[in-house]
Amino acid sequence: MNQNPLTPTVTNWDEQRRSFDRVAEAYDTFRPGYPRELIAAIVAAAALRAESRLLEIGSGTGKATAEFASLGCSILGVEPGPELAAVAARRLAAFPRVTFQQARFEDCTLPPEPFDLVFSAQAFHWVTPEVGLTKAAEALKPGGWLALFWNRYPGMVGALAQEIQEAYDGLGVASMVTPDYAQKMERDIRERQEHLERSGLFSGLQVLRFAWSVQYTAQQYLGLLGTYSDHITLPATQRAALFAGVAAAIERHGGLIDRPYVAVLHLAQR
Repeated sequence: MNQNPLTPTVTNWDEQRRSFDRVAEAYDTFRPGYPRELIAAIVAAAALRAESRLLEIGSGTGKATAEFASLGCSILGVEPGPELAAVAARRLAAFPRVTFQQARFEDCTLPPEPFDLVFSAQAFHWVTPEVGLTKAAEALKPGGWLALFWNRYPGMVGALAQEIQEAYDGLGVASMVTPDYAQKMERDIRERQEHLERSGLFSGLQVLRFAWSVQYTAQQYLGLLGTYSDHITLPATQRAALFAGVAAAIERHGGLIDRPYVAVLHLAQR
């Protein structure tokens, strides 16, 4: 499979893409939601109302779905993982206008009626590049909106960050802690923006950022780490040793860690 800026550059790409379904309940418990300001920006741009039709690519456990369901919109969520889809269906059971199709977006059959908004939270980089933007554009009505957003991680600094980094270094595991991660974040944002612009399928692209943070206990932070594909796919003994080292570092610093995020929204119109 050809890689592009929307696709992780990893050798075990398909294994990592499918790994989230193995930890669906933990994903629902420990992954953060999204800033209210980000959701409000999408609602305002697309002028969403109860009559609007939305398509979600990679609905996961329904964290982002719920934000739009509360408006009364009709939402079709496409999610390949059966366990993730089951959690989402339970979460959104009170919203009869929200339905889920358990399939890869590349393979799913969409209804003929066009959508007002196609959105994807934390998932679009797992869609086959040759299909993703084209199929999303075809699903939209003229003038419809595309919203792709991710919680990105800018890295951490300070004594706690250094001790966590040492836990990773001691086991030869790539870290998500160092300030170098901010450079990766900026590179990914720029490349995703350029990829959307080169497609020629959308206009008026905006890239909006929303800085925020979440505080975790040591065990909650391990729960979060256990939902990341590169941690899920570590050998069990290596993962256990890493988690023990990370937890010990957090406990030495009072038992809490503030995890910074930058929620990044790519918003464009067909």
